[in-house]
Amino acid sequence: MAIIEEVQAILAADRISLLERRVDQELIKGDFEGSVTGSWVKLREDGAGIVRYNGKEYVTKPLGFVSISKGASVLLSHANGVYFSSW
Repeated sequence: MAIIEEVQAILAADRISLLERRVDQELIKGDFEGSVTGSWVKLREDGAGIVRYNGKEYVTKPLGFVSISKGASVLLSHANGVYFSSW
């Protein structure tokens, strides 16, 4: 039971932190600055794109309208905590 209470406390603290950032309009930083070139992995069934950059896979909002092959270079960028892939 103690583990459940500990997890609930952590989740509550994370939620409060998120709400405070929104009130303060603090930008959510990404794992990199600016835009970088990543490698396309796949399109998930829910429409999210998967892009690999620097050994990590990112869930992105794809901005391209044509299909591309696995391994194709894509532009990976972020804005306020949301990652975008475009080609």
